[in-house]
Amino acid sequence: MTLKHCLNATDLPSEQLADWGTVAAPLGDRTSRLRGMVLAENDDGSEAGIWECTPGKWVRQVMDAELSTFLSGHALFTPENGTPIELKAGAVVYFPPNTKGVWEVLETTRKSYLIYKSR
Repeated sequence: MTLKHCLNATDLPSEQLADWGTVAAPLGDRTSRLRGMVLAENDDGSEAGIWECTPGKWVRQVMDAELSTFLSGHALFTPENGTPIELKAGAVVYFPPNTKGVWEVLETTRKSYLIYKSR
């Protein structure tokens, strides 16, 4: 396997990230647009990379376990039956498998992520 890296993920221009389209389950009139860069993929569906999202609100669609480190922006995540979590640069969040909830991106947000399959 070849080492892959992104030297400065925080300052990487958005135009250098792949256009991943819009979120699958938007809530309200504003639909978030996604961009990203996959750094690694495994046959089991596990993946690591950089994720960027424009403002909007939607239902979380990823049901695998995820570890994210927020690099920039401002977002809220409200777990199902839970209290909103404020996410800004420096925040690290672990989403257990099957975490349900609502994302609200208040300003374009960027994170590094690792999504992996639970056994």
